Amino acid sequence: RGGVNALSEQEGLALFDTAAASPTAAFVPVKLDLAALRAQVTAGGMLPPLLSGLVRVPARRAVGTADAGAQGGAALRERLAGLSQEGRQEALLELVRGHVAGVLGFAGPEAVDGARSFSDVGFDSLTAVELRNRLGAATGVRLPATLVFDYPTPNAIVEFLRDELWQGGVAAVPPLLAELDRLERTLVEAVPDDDGRNRITERLQALLAAWSTAGEPSASDGADVAEALETATDDDLFDFIGKEFGIS
Repeated sequence: RGGVNALSEQEGLALFDTAAASPTAAFVPVKLDLAALRAQVTAGGMLPPLLSGLVRVPARRAVGTADAGAQGGAALRERLAGLSQEGRQEALLELVRGHVAGVLGFAGPEAVDGARSFSDVGFDSLTAVELRNRLGAATGVRLPATLVFDYPTPNAIVEFLRDELWQGGVAAVPPLLAELDRLERTLVEAVPDDDGRNRITERLQALLAAWSTAGEPSASDGADVAEALETATDDDLFDFIGKEFGIS
């Protein structure tokens, strides 16, 4: 799969005799599978620079990478939007394990232990980049080049992806809208009495008011901090800075 095939005993001996009889100093007796190398690059892998002159990949592939990532991310978010939080976690883990299995040549995601570190299962710099590229295309998330080193297990990558996909910004909108759609269907189908309708209306109005003020800074909190800093000693200030920025 990595583009290097095993040599037979006869091939190895023949290459050894050829090298021994040649005045050239450097030989690499290796049996390359160029089709496998090309497939590896096409799937988002990284080719060793030494072999880059042997494999030709269409230049237009790079142009479509961003579009493919955006489409993959949109499809993934749409699929996850209808799942519970636990369901999303399981689906993301299955996704990550599947791509880890693909990179390492395992039979399937069930062969990947979510808690086992990538270094323990044989990841190197090339396979790390390939996994990062695959997951980037599948999720539409901009992933760091040091992904498998910063998040050294499939479970850790799942936590990272979950936060990137659902915790803020534009990514947080689809699941919230999906929840509102479900709530709307429930309300339309419900037939409460007048008292129940009034209670539900009050809750909805309170929810809307809470949403309208969510994320706004509290003036009293700022005043309390300002007052505390105004009367703080030098030691208090250094202690405050140390706690805020983790400096001991």
